Amino acid sequence: MSRFFSISLYFVSFMPLWISVLFLDILSILENTTNKMTEYISMFCILAGMCISLAVIYCEIHRQGKEGATIYTLKLAKEEKAITAEYLLSYILPLFAFDFTLWHQVVLFLVFFVTLGYLCIRHNYYSINIALEIAGYRIYQCVLSNDDNIVIEQLVMSKQRLNALIGMEVHISALNNDYGLDVSKS
Repeated sequence: MSRFFSISLYFVSFMPLWISVLFLDILSILENTTNKMTEYISMFCILAGMCISLAVIYCEIHRQGKEGATIYTLKLAKEEKAITAEYLLSYILPLFAFDFTLWHQVVLFLVFFVTLGYLCIRHNYYSINIALEIAGYRIYQCVLSNDDNIVIEQLVMSKQRLNALIGMEVHISALNNDYGLDVSKS
């Protein structure tokens, strides 16, 4: 998986926050007649970041095909559901402590955001991603076996209901050591 894909997944995972910040920036521009530069810069960076990130994610997911995928038999698939509340409480809510209309608060936020991003990307930790959820992808904890009966456990992103495909063959393209992408329908 490319570094740009990892960064894009991380950035897009904060979509609820970005929408909230855009809303606050628009309100601040409408209500405040002086010094709107922080709001304009913030809005430009968020919109540019979202457009670029969504394009990178779309291209990476659609670039993956059956050609380089490994065929596995699906032994077990359990949908990851418990991380939603953890995601909101751990990542999104604390970020509302920052006032995004003040440049020094934006700098403090960026220190927090970049530090968290460095840790998440370096350790290949990806929690729930609302953009992928909207696109129909779900994350499953899977037990897979190959033709040599080697069994592995892997997190798999899929548009299919993998828990309904136990015993069936699936084509998995590696995104990194921990995550795979189900390309069976490609």
